[in-house]
Amino acid sequence: MKKRLISIIMLVLMLVPNLSAVAQVDTSNVAQVVNYSEWAADELNLGSYYGIIPTSWADLDFTKPIKGSQLRALIAQLKHKILASNKAAQEYIPSLDFDKITVEEVLKALYDVISSYEYSADIGLDKGYNPVEYMTQYGVYNELGAELKLQDICSVEQACVFATRIVTYLYEALDASSKGFLWEVNNKGNKVYLLGSIHVANHDIYPFSQEMLKAYESSDALIVEVNLFDYVGLMNFTALTMYSDGTSLKDHISEETYKETVELAGLFGLREEDIAMFKPWYINTLFSNLSSTETGDFDEASIAAQLGIDMNFMVNAMMQGKPILEIEGYEFQGKVMDSFSRELQEYLLKDSINSLKNMIYNPGSQVSTGYDYINVLLNLWKIGDAETFGQVYGVDYEAIKNSTISQVEKELIEEYIDKLIRKRDIGMADYIDNLLNAEGNNTYFVVVGSGHYISDYSVIDILIEKGYTVNQIK
Repeated sequence: MKKRLISIIMLVLMLVPNLSAVAQVDTSNVAQVVNYSEWAADELNLGSYYGIIPTSWADLDFTKPIKGSQLRALIAQLKHKILASNKAAQEYIPSLDFDKITVEEVLKALYDVISSYEYSADIGLDKGYNPVEYMTQYGVYNELGAELKLQDICSVEQACVFATRIVTYLYEALDASSKGFLWEVNNKGNKVYLLGSIHVANHDIYPFSQEMLKAYESSDALIVEVNLFDYVGLMNFTALTMYSDGTSLKDHISEETYKETVELAGLFGLREEDIAMFKPWYINTLFSNLSSTETGDFDEASIAAQLGIDMNFMVNAMMQGKPILEIEGYEFQGKVMDSFSRELQEYLLKDSINSLKNMIYNPGSQVSTGYDYINVLLNLWKIGDAETFGQVYGVDYEAIKNSTISQVEKELIEEYIDKLIRKRDIGMADYIDNLLNAEGNNTYFVVVGSGHYISDYSVIDILIEKGYTVNQIK
């Protein structure tokens, strides 16, 4: 059972949206743009997820002219993103020591950046285009509508939009965009796309492939496990996390576990009174989220949640006015975890305590951390390797049954699997079955944790059992 320490505690992160961060959903750590023009909104949002808009620009007025120092900062972020594609090599240092920069000058500077690299695929640099022609040909520059003209002084937002479009174009041309895990099911004129999510992520998985985005754009509605913008549901969930019967945390776990919990919480700036009224399953999600970060930091955990795949699609849907429907909702998921037996809640809490202690007291050890585990899964999602993902992530039921752990522990793991995975997978499959049999011709884009689609008896297995043909889109 050497995988148990990581795989059991990380199942919460993989199968339930990042509930410790949703109470403070705030995209400020994803370079939230406040002052901008409406025409630039979608691509500024994309640039934020790509990680090319400096987070220090949160309060910047993006409609103002871009300064030379700002353009250098933007180019530095763009360079990093180009190199992160693993399809380009060579360094380039721009020389931009002037302000009042025109649109044409920005396009030339950006062209100089991308043309200074060696690429593993053709991106059109050998076709004899000048910088403006090149940027026009590949969709980076468009002088129509509200965008600025060549001789206009370039704004911050216009430069950011250019940089975002360059990343989108280059990653697709280099086959470096994330492929993800995407399936398609059709029935009676209805089409359902199934996308496996990872609820915590980083800038490296962006951008997504055009295949994935086209499927999303063609959909009539986005469907998720939990609409993270449902604040009424969030309040109902929050009520479930705390005791209201006059008892507190110390009444429901052993004295030893309570002492360890208080001591560990203190290392992260939480006092005993801050956690005393919360239930063990909720503190477990807090600790699990921290153990998935590199440094064990609440801000880092919040950023990872904001960069989660399902969160990204929800932000897009909200900006576009696309309906967001939920399969379960905050309260449902809260009740699932609240139904865990007292013994299971303490068992999970002790696991997350051990994982955090290993991260804190054994940095650089050979023992894999939650952060390592999440990054492996994100890399597999990026290249679309669902088979290996299943092997790394999957719960080996037979190994659990045949292991030397105690019968009590086996029963606790069985309870966990049954409540967190099996029953929810059946509910999700039934929901999708109803979509496929709805009146009319509808297209839905369903985003749930990848583990629900990739397991021993997954949502996809259940749909196939119901008679549907499920095709993976690669």
